[in-house]
Amino acid sequence: MSKSTPTAVVTGAASGIGRAIALLAAERGHIVIAVDKDQQGLMSLEPELQTHNAKAFCRTIDVSDADQMTALADEVFDRFGQVNLLFNNAGMVVNKPVLEQSVETWQNVVNVNLMGVVNGLLAFVPRMIQQGSRAHIVNTGSVASFISGAGLGSYTATKMAVRGITETLQQELAEKGADIGVSILCPGPVDTPILAGSGLIADNLENGPIDDAGKTEEPDLMEAISPRRCAEIVFRGIEAGDFAIFTHPSYKPVCQALINATLGL
Repeated sequence: MSKSTPTAVVTGAASGIGRAIALLAAERGHIVIAVDKDQQGLMSLEPELQTHNAKAFCRTIDVSDADQMTALADEVFDRFGQVNLLFNNAGMVVNKPVLEQSVETWQNVVNVNLMGVVNGLLAFVPRMIQQGSRAHIVNTGSVASFISGAGLGSYTATKMAVRGITETLQQELAEKGADIGVSILCPGPVDTPILAGSGLIADNLENGPIDDAGKTEEPDLMEAISPRRCAEIVFRGIEAGDFAIFTHPSYKPVCQALINATLGL
């Protein structure tokens, strides 16, 4: 079993940000294991990944099922001996007032957005600590990890929780001396099915497919960027050792102002 080729695990990989991250990781030389509930989306992704490395594969898995995630980790470590990049990316959004979201809706959002991250961490990170090679974890949060918005109660609650978990994990891994970086991805508007299905509005979505790969200037607050551009920003953030990776850095002062207002500062 060779450890010479780095390995990346990406959840929520059938479409959107996860798919773009998986493809860019493959292009950058990683063996990619792509995970999603969307079997059809994975079927089209797998051959693309395998053009870069024939060992890449996809698995239809529900990230809210801890046993399925543990079985995936068993398979990955048995085959490759390491995970160098772990992207806990799977997510969902419901755009309804807090009091109009049913208990079942709340539970579904919590199961995917929060427990999906927890299950990924529990399944993979203990073995990543022991593997003896550098690794990095990226948990997908949101600008909603820092600020709230009307209609996004369940989404905001889970994304703020992801921020808390990610900050805590970073501290605990540092205390252990583990050679593992930790980041939280905080996307603004990205042209993905999750944005389109949420009912939220972003500039330029109505203008057709966005081709902005390779651009480096900061997008405006409500300017939707492509998943590919988001993935490029993610890898730049990993390489820079950033904890919070914002696709739209203009949200940082907005977050700061709203947090200060909440604290009465």
